[in-house]
Amino acid sequence: MPAVSIIIPAYNQGHYLGAAVRSVLSQTWPHYEVIVVDDGSTDNTPEIARAFTDPRIRYIRQENRGLSGARNTGIRNATGELVSFLDSDDLFLPEKLALLVEALRAQPNLGMLAGQAIIIDEHGRPTGRSFTTPLPEDSARLLIWNPLHVGSVLVRRAWLDRVGPFDETLRSYEDWDMWLRLARAGCRFGWVDQPVSLYRFHRGQMTRNAEQMTRATFAVLDKVFGDPNLPASWAALRDSAYAHGHLRAAAQAYQAGAFDRARSAMDEAIRLDPQLLTDNAGPIARRIAAWAEDPRTPDAMAYLEVVYAHLPDSLDALRRRSRTILGQAAAQYAFESFARGDLTRARALLLRGLRHQPVWLTNRGAWSILARSVLSRGLR
Repeated sequence: MPAVSIIIPAYNQGHYLGAAVRSVLSQTWPHYEVIVVDDGSTDNTPEIARAFTDPRIRYIRQENRGLSGARNTGIRNATGELVSFLDSDDLFLPEKLALLVEALRAQPNLGMLAGQAIIIDEHGRPTGRSFTTPLPEDSARLLIWNPLHVGSVLVRRAWLDRVGPFDETLRSYEDWDMWLRLARAGCRFGWVDQPVSLYRFHRGQMTRNAEQMTRATFAVLDKVFGDPNLPASWAALRDSAYAHGHLRAAAQAYQAGAFDRARSAMDEAIRLDPQLLTDNAGPIARRIAAWAEDPRTPDAMAYLEVVYAHLPDSLDALRRRSRTILGQAAAQYAFESFARGDLTRARALLLRGLRHQPVWLTNRGAWSILARSVLSRGLR
C-alpha cells in the first residue's frame, strides 16, 4: 500500500493546529506519516504538536523561513511515495486520502490529483461556498487561473523531486508556481469531483495580503515567461496571462478599498487584451461576476456594488449598464437565498435589487419572496 507523507507547516497558529492534526488521524486511509514543521512559532505550537503521541507524527522545529521553507523541510524529511499538504488552520475530510490514493493508483499515468475544498470561517462554520472548478484540460491554461486549493492535492514524490522545491522567494502563490512547474515538466493532473478538504478563510485575509499577492502574481508570471525554452503554446498566452494577472490585482485592490490601484490595473488589463472590451465589455462583466462568486468573497452583492461604483473611465460602457447588472445580480442572489430557506437574506437582497432596478416590482416571484419573508418575520 502506498504511504502518504502529510506535511503541516505551522507558524503561530497553535489554536488551530490540534484540529488539523486530528483531521489527519481521522483518515480512513491508515498508511501515512505526519510531519509538523514549526516555522519558528512564538506561541504554543510546540506544546500542541508534542502533545500527540501517535508514532506516525513527527515534529520538526526550524527558524522562520516562510511557508515555502517549511514545506520544503517537510518534503526533505518525507518518506512516503505520495505527498499531501495541509496548512495548520485547514482540515482534511475523513475520506480525503482514501479517495485520492485509490484514484491515483487507478491512473498510474497521473502525477497529481486534486479534489474540491469547502470554505469554512474562523470558527469552523461552512460559508456555503466551495472550490469546485475542475482543472483545465490544457495545463497551460493554469497561467490564466489557479483553481486548486493546496490542501486538496495529492502528488507523487518523484515529481516533486524532479521539479525541485517550493520557491522560497515567494510569499504568496508559491503553490501556483509549483503547479505550473509540474505542468511544464510534463506532469499530468487529474480531478476528483468530491470535497476532500476544508479551507479556513479568515476575515480580512484578502484585504491584508492584497499587495503581497499582486507582487507574487507577477513574480510567478515573470518566471514562466522569462524561460527561453518556453513552448510556443505557452508563450502565445503571454498577453492574456498578464492581462488576467492585472485583473486579479484589480480584484484584490477592490477588496482592499484601493480604488485608484484597482482602476489602474483594469486599464492595464484592457491595454494588454483589448478583447475584454468586446460585446459592451461583456468579458470584464463576467470576470467581475466571477470575483464576486469567489468562495473567499464574504458578501458577493456588496462587493459588486463597490466595484461598479469605482470603475475606470475606460469602462464607461459597463458603468452605464451597472444598474441593470446590479439589479439582476441582487435578484439572482435573492432567489438563491430563498431556495436555501434564508428568507431574511432573500428579502434584504431583493430590496437592494429593487433600488438598482425597480422593474423587479412587476415580477411575481419577487413579490412572493417579499410576502413570505414578511410573513416569516411576523410569525417569530
